[in-house]
Amino acid sequence: MTDMKIRLRAVALSLSLACAAGAAAASPVPDYPFVHVVGSAYTAVIPDIAVLDFEIVATDADPAAAKAVLEARVGEIRALMQQLGLDPEDAVVREVRQSVRKGEQAPGGGPLYELRCDVKISVRNVSSWPALAGGLFGKPNLDGFASTFDLSTMQQTNDELVANAIADARRRAEVIAAASGRRLGAVTAVTPEAIKNLSTAMGLQREDFRMERRTGTPDRGDVDREQLMTISAIRLNQPVDVIFRLENLSGARPRPPRKP
Repeated sequence: MTDMKIRLRAVALSLSLACAAGAAAASPVPDYPFVHVVGSAYTAVIPDIAVLDFEIVATDADPAAAKAVLEARVGEIRALMQQLGLDPEDAVVREVRQSVRKGEQAPGGGPLYELRCDVKISVRNVSSWPALAGGLFGKPNLDGFASTFDLSTMQQTNDELVANAIADARRRAEVIAAASGRRLGAVTAVTPEAIKNLSTAMGLQREDFRMERRTGTPDRGDVDREQLMTISAIRLNQPVDVIFRLENLSGARPRPPRKP
């Protein structure tokens, strides 16, 4: 009976040690003293490139006449771009869509045709933006304006934000290490989160400059015109999660191991 109890205790001890070892191997928490901090970096940059999207809409009882109106507007757009020193080839015109206006007829009777095409203008120098947007806004047959601003050196800006965010995390970790009587060691893990475009998240980059696409004569007010012509700074925030190793201060006596 005694031998049986000893064997059972040995088996139980072996199982508990195996479970503990397996849990330690599967645990994502380091088995050394560490500090986990979150750093962040923020910047506001003035965009240097932009994209202007809008529609050209023409209606007529004769589809050929409506298409001629579209082509005339495209010619006027490219002429304005050339006048402003922009490359007319940066205006991309997508395929023409034709439909019949439901519930409406031409003055002489018969169907009323509506032709639409999307235009996308890449502006490689935003100094021309106010003149371009102001020159197109209010022109007949143009509707559904939307703007997007960006930075040609965005990748470099993102890299700098990550480096600054890690430096901010190190500063925070050094405060924690000093307060706990430790010395900050090497970085053991870094996870940068997705960069946050605060201008878009706060609705300051797209929605405020976007007019609702609608048929008929749009109501173009002075407020919409000012919003479309405004170039706002892009606000970017980069957070990072960093794990630093904690080490004993030089000359400090290490703590004795705990007794089992």
